[in-house]
Amino acid sequence: MVHTSELTPEIRAALSKQRPYPAITLVTPTDPDFPFSDKDRILIRDLVTEAKRRLVDDPDVERETRLELRDQLLDPAEIERATDPFHPDDAMVVYMAVNEPVQVWRMTSLAPVEPRVEFSTAFLTRYLVAAEQRSRPYLVLVLDQEMCRLYHGSVRRLQEVEKNGWPDKPQIPSPEDALPGSIPHSTPYEGHEERVEQYLRTVDKRLGQSFEEHDGLPLFVIGGDKILSTFRSITRYGNLIAGTLPLTGMDKESAQDLEKRLQPVLADFYAKQVAEAVSELGEARGQGKYVGGAPEVWTSVADKRVRRLVVEEGLMLAGRITEDDRVLELVDVPKPVTLPDPKKDMEPSAHALGVATDIVERLVDNAIAADARVLFVPDGTLPEAGGVAALLRY
Repeated sequence: MVHTSELTPEIRAALSKQRPYPAITLVTPTDPDFPFSDKDRILIRDLVTEAKRRLVDDPDVERETRLELRDQLLDPAEIERATDPFHPDDAMVVYMAVNEPVQVWRMTSLAPVEPRVEFSTAFLTRYLVAAEQRSRPYLVLVLDQEMCRLYHGSVRRLQEVEKNGWPDKPQIPSPEDALPGSIPHSTPYEGHEERVEQYLRTVDKRLGQSFEEHDGLPLFVIGGDKILSTFRSITRYGNLIAGTLPLTGMDKESAQDLEKRLQPVLADFYAKQVAEAVSELGEARGQGKYVGGAPEVWTSVADKRVRRLVVEEGLMLAGRITEDDRVLELVDVPKPVTLPDPKKDMEPSAHALGVATDIVERLVDNAIAADARVLFVPDGTLPEAGGVAALLRY
């Protein structure tokens, strides 16, 4: 079981590769306080029942594929076996395909998650991508001359990164030459500052590898005044530093303690982000680079004209999309057919046929694929735009 914070471009590409139809994507909310409670198990059972019903009704599913999915993979117990009960979250996405093990991803979501069953020729990653953006992701770099550490954070989660060379300890062969280098009551040895700079350049290189996986995330740096100053002078990512905090001691702080200390800095940064986004959208109106409302924004995203997409956190949209994916017709959000306890002969109502209920997720996914920035803002921030607006490139 993995978390959306671990979704890299390579992993996303692997999930999105073509598979024998149907590659099944199940989405369900979960209880973060009581993983696999009776409520969770009922939701998963209902999704599995709905998926089995669709297998029977879908003429494009080959018989052998149907039997393998129905008899081996579409089993609530199989999903539970692939889940880590000790790391619950707000929701999860389950991927199933013939000749592959069941994959379970955890999601942190600030908005309600609707249960969904999706059949396609590839696993649908848009739910993971949108959830990661909703969770306000960021990186934290702890600068210490004995050990530098990197953390990946979100609105309710902070976890230490343990790849790409992290945590990074100086590789110094002699104790007399070790950082911080000084023997008690002695003056720093000659060349100490140069070795610190050399070490921080290595740290900065590792940071670049992490930014390749998490492009453009805000960076919060923790360290003493001197090492912070030195790092700022050599880093290639100074424009991404969103805030700093003093290092409280040489001992490693726990992720929980770091998260508590970061909360005021994060709240201030997010408030500034929202204010800047609203200001930019206002300026863009006068420049002819603003669109508001889901249909207009959808077309602009499809045409790859959007530089920044701004969406209210709780926005839910449903609609019909034209075959060329350029036009969106909004409709009322239908109630999910998978709950409660679906009957085997249940069919979607006539008005719901052809309606996509994941418009927000698709907007976010398509915007990121077109190199646009995405920002989720509090509900009520964009009342005139119906909860979604965009700043255009041209």
